Amino acid sequence: MLSIVLQQIGSVRVQMFRKILLFCLVLFVSACADEAPQEQLRLKVGILPDKSIEVLRDEFQPLIDHLAAETSMPVELVIPESYEQLLDLFVNNEVDLAFFGGLTFLQAQAKSGAVPLVTRDVDARFTSIFLARQGESGSKVTDFTGRHFGFGSELSTSGHLMPRYYMQSLGVDPEKFFSGVTYTGAHDNTAHAVADGTVDLGVANALVVRRMLSSGALDTDKVKIIWETPPYTDYVWAIQSDVNGAVKEDILEAFLSLSMAKAPDRVILDKQNARSFLPVRQEDFSKLRELAKELELL
Repeated sequence: MLSIVLQQIGSVRVQMFRKILLFCLVLFVSACADEAPQEQLRLKVGILPDKSIEVLRDEFQPLIDHLAAETSMPVELVIPESYEQLLDLFVNNEVDLAFFGGLTFLQAQAKSGAVPLVTRDVDARFTSIFLARQGESGSKVTDFTGRHFGFGSELSTSGHLMPRYYMQSLGVDPEKFFSGVTYTGAHDNTAHAVADGTVDLGVANALVVRRMLSSGALDTDKVKIIWETPPYTDYVWAIQSDVNGAVKEDILEAFLSLSMAKAPDRVILDKQNARSFLPVRQEDFSKLRELAKELELL
């Protein structure tokens, strides 16, 4: 009789232990489930470091704040040290959304399936500007034979790829035509290199040049515009292919909702040199892809 009682007590204890263990497992799984979405909902946004960090933060933080408010997600701005680092961050899935130039987008797409999301209204007809110092006798690119030339980043569409293409259409092979070719790393660096005489002729993003001239960051008494290229397709916001569809739609809508009719939005759009954002398609970059392959940059 005693042994039966003991067996019953032991059985009860085993059952209680199993219930307690099951309860603990349920709590653990619930805690993990609560934490996982928080990791997934943090949006990391990388941008091209084509200007100084101070300028980039001033231009992009209002947009980052807008994305955070519209998507109800924490959004982190990531400013890499170079075009190459932005590409690496995206390929390694360390940023979810990135502001690419046309060439870096094509490379990100080739390496990791980057999906084009939106573009600014100005990006469908983008241009580059060739600058020289005031006082130079040359009035066109071909007048600068044997002089020193400055590109931006080697991975820049407006600071290298398209200017190189247009120079070649003029019969100018930069490495043979000029006495030296320098890659300054950023558009504002190129403009300043022309102004201080580090290079005799340089090419940069037309929007950056015009904004620098209008703000006084670039002295109109020191530089002059030699040539503005024909238009081409350039910058694009691209997203990782594995981002949740609903999240992707929220981000897209946040961009498309910006309107010049709303005062707070006008501040954001002005800092982006835009009047609106537009959906973008793969085929919008077909011509750029052909040129990049032709120049062995893709």
